[in-house]
Amino acid sequence: MLFDPCTIDSSIWRLMAEALLSKCLNAVWKRSVSPDQIWSGTKFTDLPCIPIREMTPDIIGASTGPQEGLCEILLDSASPLTTPDMCTLIAGVSNWKCPLSEADGLSFSLYDHKVGMTDERNGDPNADVYAVIARPNNAILAIADGCSWGPKPRQAARCAVRGSMEYLNQQFFDTVDKPHNTQDIVRNMLLSFHSAQKMIVENNGTTTTLCVAVVCELAESKGENGWGLCVVSVGDSPCFVWQKKTGQVFEVTSASHSGHVRDMRDSGGCLGTSMGQQPDLDNLVCCYMTVAEGDAVFLTSDGISDNFDPVTRLEGATDGARNAKKPERTQVAAAPQNDQYPASKRPILTPRQRQTMLLSNISQLLNNARLQILQQELSAWELNNAVIKYVIELTDTKRRYMEHAMKDIGNPTHSKAEKEAKELDFKVKLKSFKGKLDHATIVTYKICLLDDARHALSGTSYVNIEQSEKGTTKSPGSF
Repeated sequence: MLFDPCTIDSSIWRLMAEALLSKCLNAVWKRSVSPDQIWSGTKFTDLPCIPIREMTPDIIGASTGPQEGLCEILLDSASPLTTPDMCTLIAGVSNWKCPLSEADGLSFSLYDHKVGMTDERNGDPNADVYAVIARPNNAILAIADGCSWGPKPRQAARCAVRGSMEYLNQQFFDTVDKPHNTQDIVRNMLLSFHSAQKMIVENNGTTTTLCVAVVCELAESKGENGWGLCVVSVGDSPCFVWQKKTGQVFEVTSASHSGHVRDMRDSGGCLGTSMGQQPDLDNLVCCYMTVAEGDAVFLTSDGISDNFDPVTRLEGATDGARNAKKPERTQVAAAPQNDQYPASKRPILTPRQRQTMLLSNISQLLNNARLQILQQELSAWELNNAVIKYVIELTDTKRRYMEHAMKDIGNPTHSKAEKEAKELDFKVKLKSFKGKLDHATIVTYKICLLDDARHALSGTSYVNIEQSEKGTTKSPGSF
């Protein structure tokens, strides 16, 4: 075993004992579970043990990306483990290009274009990966964000999502001992992280975050809150719920950073080769929340969540930003004139305040998007597009400035002193722009009972922002 998926005890007997305890607790769990309450812990036994209805195996829709997503994992540059043409029966799915309006994902690179190039960006290839499988009364979502740039972080992310998805599909639908309650689901989700870790190491990936969510129908639903959301996460790829009834957004995985200042340079934990062939499970968290039909569950990479942070949006500052020593600017004639939001004038925000404002910013965006289309609900497509459009627009000025500045700095007619002065000026001015440039990825599932008669994609197609620069359209497939 590369690591104990329960993260508590390396003894296999402990794992077996907890599995037995889970079966027993199924009959005796009596504590009430509030619809808005989020349960968190590091073991599956930290969470409520709530009976679930049998998880129906028929696949209604599935989607992965960007590009081929988990369908392409390279053993080396010339030998793919799976190519798009070979994408048959991965995690029980034969066609991964069959999105639903209730279940789909979207990814976009916010990075600046390379100097003199219109089709290549810094940060390529996109190291984020998402996947979602929707069945009549359940769904599995996963997202991974490869740490750093390059093919190996992307490899790690693809392996993580695929390894986890394949394990869960097998345990939920291809075995006799299927899950009977929410603790069974989370136990299998923890074990799926072991499968993800193994695939990363075996296929020469480096490190990646991973967040997996399972939505299931509860056996004894009371009123509209008849669904359960189970989440396991390591790293900084959060899971959110947008409640239909209240319009509020909750971060289900908030315990992974609770009480700590968000460090956008550090994921906090990761799978892969962080410590030799061992993962960094420092912020591994298991979570549960009761949800309702019509609620939207969405996972994002930090390229999205960080761009709702009030500090990134220059709405507030941290003690570090306020007290940071100003860089020497002896070779720069004047201070930048475009810093409309200097750190010294922004309010100091605590981690809790930052989190509250982040969730409020997401809620405001989604509720406004719903008002603009004059509908009570947003589909998964509409939610994804609203979020991606927002992060593109927030970072647009910063991105254009970087493209212009890099072209200017690289001008061969500049002397060495002129180039150094421009580089210094660039670093100072860059802090005055809103937003964080990163890979931005989201995958969403709109909770509902699905069947073939309700298939939401009949005769429809939509422009995918991920491909829009090349003028292509992403159309629905079929099984």
